[in-house]
Amino acid sequence: MKLKSRASFAIAAFALVSAFTQINVFAQDQVVCTTYNEAPMLVADVASGKLPAVVDRLPKHPVVDVPFEKVGTYGGDFLSLYDGGRLAEFRQYGYENLVRWNADGTQVIPNIAESWDINNGGKEYVFHLRDGLKWSDGQAFTADDILFWWTDVETDKEIHPDGPHPYFVVAGEPATVKVIDPLTISFSWSNPNGLFLQNLSASYGVRVTQFAKHYLEQFSKKSSPDNVAKLMAADSATAYGDWWTNKVGSYGDQAEYNDPKRPLMQAWIPTAPYIGADRFTFVRNPYYFKVDSACNQLPYIDNRVFTLATDPQVRLLKTLGGENFFSGEDVSQPPNKAVFFDNQDKGNFRFINVTNSNFNTMILHLNFTHPDPIKAQVFNDKNFRIGLSQAMDRQNVIDTVYVGQGKPFQAGPRPESPFYNEQLATQYTDFNVDAANAALDKVMPNKGSDGYRLGPDGKPFSFSVTVDQGFRTDWVDVMQIVQKSWQAVGLDVKLDVISDDTWQTREQQPDLDSYVWAGENGLGQMPMLALSQQTGDFIPADCGGSISNGWCAWDIKKQDPSAQTQVAPVTPPEAIQRMWQISHDIKLAATPEAQTKLMTEFFQLEADQFLTIGLSLPAGDYQVVNNTLRNVPDTVIHGWLYPGPSPVNFETFFIDPSFAKKS
Repeated sequence: MKLKSRASFAIAAFALVSAFTQINVFAQDQVVCTTYNEAPMLVADVASGKLPAVVDRLPKHPVVDVPFEKVGTYGGDFLSLYDGGRLAEFRQYGYENLVRWNADGTQVIPNIAESWDINNGGKEYVFHLRDGLKWSDGQAFTADDILFWWTDVETDKEIHPDGPHPYFVVAGEPATVKVIDPLTISFSWSNPNGLFLQNLSASYGVRVTQFAKHYLEQFSKKSSPDNVAKLMAADSATAYGDWWTNKVGSYGDQAEYNDPKRPLMQAWIPTAPYIGADRFTFVRNPYYFKVDSACNQLPYIDNRVFTLATDPQVRLLKTLGGENFFSGEDVSQPPNKAVFFDNQDKGNFRFINVTNSNFNTMILHLNFTHPDPIKAQVFNDKNFRIGLSQAMDRQNVIDTVYVGQGKPFQAGPRPESPFYNEQLATQYTDFNVDAANAALDKVMPNKGSDGYRLGPDGKPFSFSVTVDQGFRTDWVDVMQIVQKSWQAVGLDVKLDVISDDTWQTREQQPDLDSYVWAGENGLGQMPMLALSQQTGDFIPADCGGSISNGWCAWDIKKQDPSAQTQVAPVTPPEAIQRMWQISHDIKLAATPEAQTKLMTEFFQLEADQFLTIGLSLPAGDYQVVNNTLRNVPDTVIHGWLYPGPSPVNFETFFIDPSFAKKS
């Protein structure tokens, strides 16, 4: 079977939101422009010959974004905060994948690729790039750039020791990537890759379109070995993979946007290195490939201005004071809603609604392949996990920290998802100290003179929980309450509260005991994409970090016995082996019925094994938006594999001075 797309690929079964959720959909309008308008700040450069005319900077068929409210006006600064970690969080910056989600997550639509063909029942995908598409330095974006990413980055074992991202691997087979002509590239496998378009539209799909060959090949050991040797010697570097990550970087690395000479596809581009800067500005990309429905080249806003604010309380105060035009998830939490409400007029901002695709406010992940055999033994005992869960007073946490918003919930798909499993969602969520003690007594019945439990070896047992307060400040308050509850049942628990940048290092340490994180990708069909990518939301390991990655190594070796792994493989229990196999099989499932059957089996296994411990189902989500920032929808979706809210098209936002606060 051969499928074609020239406009958009409808995936009704993959809708993120239920029918009763009203959200505005941005269509790619079929507008035909004979002339184009451009930002006033570029006019002088065109007149002087520094820039080509706007028609020559745009592709033959630009993407047409239909604004939410109305056609905007050019100019102004979009103020944002930067926490000192990753600027690469395009949920607050930009979203330029090969293909992408539309605003409500019901369609995969063209973006850098103008169209695509699906051949041989999903075994081959052929993408047709836009004719005349250009990088931010004016050089042509071609299929050779994508091939360069594949040969020199994605499949380089020193950069990615575990091989290509799961998006690009089917039944252990990496994609075969071929350039057909300068505007056409194909990905193929021996088996179907049934979720490839959806995965390319998700967060890590951005890596395909990040690497301009004409500039970045100078940093490639494969393409320019002599030059790389000189550059590494100048930097006193010995490990190519580490040097490349710090020098070039892919999605999620700080270096990703730190080189102002690096060509990009985003609407705004850096003018200087930003790492270490207290304040920095990204300016409009004069070659940006999108226009509005009136044939105005986007973006409307001239500059994205970022201010460094590493302290969560400072970020809250700056948002209240009008220095953050589009609040982030870190400050848009239920405990802050009242203070935002009281300061609307003073701060000149408004509330918008958020549909949250997260399935849990906070989840505890334990290290099942911990190098300490006693900790590994305890963490692997289901009774230990049951005891932890029933010792948590969830309703107290919800009332105290989240002002009553949410309900007790475990780590499973949201009720709106077709993959919802009631047993998984509700089991062991009752606060029952007697039941908690009974479960823990089956694992560690003896206590020391201090009242804390002794491990199976008769020695005091203690473990730590790592909390990234830079990502979510509320987790510190939550875990302080939970810590006391766990101590009351004889558990010696330490809290390891760290910043977001420290987390990037800490999560790679193999002796990390446990950590808390949000339960992401729980709405609609997102659990299936998360499972296919082994994100750690549902598969019982974090293969991008250190938690239980002995199981990850086992899976890698099973798929490719010749593969080299960073840690020794650890064989998981039989039920978990089956869960891992389903994460591979789901890509091969060719029909919704086959997919649903596998997902139902997976989440029943997840329920029976009870591997991670959830807190609550999120509720009452919101953002605040500066009143001068227009074309922002009344409702946005927050997510990860649906990288919300970025699909609402930041490039169409504009500054309307008439909404400025009156002095």
